[in-house]
Amino acid sequence: MTDQTLDRLRAANRFPAATAVDADALFDRIVLAPLDRRLSSTARRYRRRSTLVLVTAVVVCGLLASAAYAISSWVGDVIGGPTVKSEYAEAQKQLTMPPGYTWPALHWPSNSVTSRGAGGSFAVSLDQDAWECYWVGAIHAGDVAAERRAKSALDDLMTNHTVIAPAGASENWSPAQAADVPTQVFADDGGYQYKQRTYAEAAAGKPQLLEQSCRANGPGSHG
Repeated sequence: MTDQTLDRLRAANRFPAATAVDADALFDRIVLAPLDRRLSSTARRYRRRSTLVLVTAVVVCGLLASAAYAISSWVGDVIGGPTVKSEYAEAQKQLTMPPGYTWPALHWPSNSVTSRGAGGSFAVSLDQDAWECYWVGAIHAGDVAAERRAKSALDDLMTNHTVIAPAGASENWSPAQAADVPTQVFADDGGYQYKQRTYAEAAAGKPQLLEQSCRANGPGSHG
């Protein structure tokens, strides 16, 4: 729009005074005017709605957490520290430590969880470590009877208290027998077969693998 056009419009305006605006005066009237109560009540309603939304979100989060716990129960039987220690103590009644060895205390964080049977599995593993070291000591001492006793105990642990997890099983998988019989689980990766080879070679007069296992896993390494 050109200046000439604007001049023509101003000239045609019959009420120029009425359309003139004093911006400063208008601003002062706006800011000094009393508060409209309708606006205040609207704000309060919005605050109440916001609070309701927040409370609803918290409740939903709680429900999701409960659902997650329920799902974990479907996937596997989860136990806490007290149950793990109870299983460990019960396993000691079915297993036997070698002469001169004692059961170490099981340090399990109270706020950690694991799958059912873990306490018994720890006991089997520790018992196996102890018998391996007992066997090494018997070999070095030339005590044939003690060697046979150690091998018999280890054969029993491998046969009756050890299983191989199915291929592709979860790390938390445990066999049904773990509820009543302390059982350790080997992954399907050759570990069980390696133990068998270790004991077979030791019985054949080649205790190198057995000695290595004792140094790596024996009671001295349990801290």
